[in-house]
Order: sequence, then C-alpha cells, then structure tokens
Amino acid sequence: MSRLDLKNYVDAMLETSSVAAHDISGQVHVMQFCVEELEDQISEDGKKYLDRLQSSLDELTDIISFYRTYIKKDSPVEGAITARTFLENVLHAVQVNFWNEFKKINFKIDAEMQEWRLSAPYSEVGGVIFSVMAIYLEELKKGQIDGLDVELTLKKLDSQHCQFTLCSSKSVETRVFEGLDESSSPGAKVHRKNLGHKVILDSDLYTMEVISEDQNFRVELNMKVLDE
Repeated sequence: MSRLDLKNYVDAMLETSSVAAHDISGQVHVMQFCVEELEDQISEDGKKYLDRLQSSLDELTDIISFYRTYIKKDSPVEGAITARTFLENVLHAVQVNFWNEFKKINFKIDAEMQEWRLSAPYSEVGGVIFSVMAIYLEELKKGQIDGLDVELTLKKLDSQHCQFTLCSSKSVETRVFEGLDESSSPGAKVHRKNLGHKVILDSDLYTMEVISEDQNFRVELNMKVLDE
C-alpha cells in the first residue's frame, strides 16, 4: 500500500469513526430525555436506579464527546508540529487508555510553541512518550491517586536532541521501567505501552533515567529525534 493510499485509508477510517460517534451520541441524548421524563412517574425505590442510569449516561456522553475530539487529534502528522501540540496529542492517547485515572490527575504541560521537525517517525516518538506515561500510570493506579499533580515537560536541547520529563510527588517502583511487561494476558494498555517501551530499550536514539527520592519522582527521557 502506497503512502497516499494509506493516508486515504486512515482518513476514511477516521471519518467513519466520527460518524459512528455522532450517531451514538444522538441515541444517548434520547435515552437521557427518557430518563428525565420517567423521574416523575416512578417510585422512590426506583429513582435510585434512574440516578445510576443518568450518571452512566452522563459519563458515556463525556466519553463520546472526548472520542470525537481524539480521533481528529490522532490523525497522521506530517511536516512540522509544535512541541506543545505534539505533547497534547500524546496526552489525548493517554486519556483514552486511562479514562478513570486521568480524571483524578492534574497534568501540567510545559512545552514550546515553536514548531519542530522530527528525524524519527512521529508515531514512534509519540509511542515512546506514551509508554513512559503508561508505565507510570499502570503502577500509580494500584494506590490512591486523587488530586495528584503530574508535570510533563518537552523541550529542545540542541538541533538533534530533545527531552521529555515526567515529575510527580508520587513515586512508583523504578524497576518497572527496566524491562517489558511480561503479563500472561496483556490488555490493550499493556500491549501499547510495550510498543514504545521496546523502542526505548532497543534503540540508541533514546536514553532514560528514573529518579525516585522521597516525594520527588522523575523520569527523564532524552531523544535524538530532531531534524532542525
């Protein structure tokens, strides 16, 4: 398949996804209307189930609204892109895979508005950054994470090198960054985080250091991927 054919295929897939999300959203709104109408026609005992249904429908509406935005941001990138937009796109992918955890964390982004050109594929660099965050969040969600601040930084070091950092007061075991997740039944999140993590471990373009000291947890990922 040529690059043009692949782009057309991806564009068509994204358009189909957008239409499907729109149609599903329409049906959810109908169900929400029916729930509101039923509130005055049901017993007190039954209202608690309506409340649960309404809460689930509200959550589903949020997911659909986000997904419709996400599929546009997740389309293939060509040419230059600002570091901030690139990091925001990766963060959208993280939100898809960690929906519940994402709502409990305050992500603070520090990235340049200057456009960058990459010498490595955008999908590879994005996958690598995604993996760092996925490994951290997979471990983090095993405990209490409400109200946590996580700082994300993406900055240029020179014409070839840039650095991504993840900083938080909540630490996890540093050993989880040393090898691939060998779970016997990996889910989608485990599989996807291994894709980028394997690149980090196998490629000389990426070097990672993990520092854990009391309430200072930091991952530094240096990447030789710029073409400036």
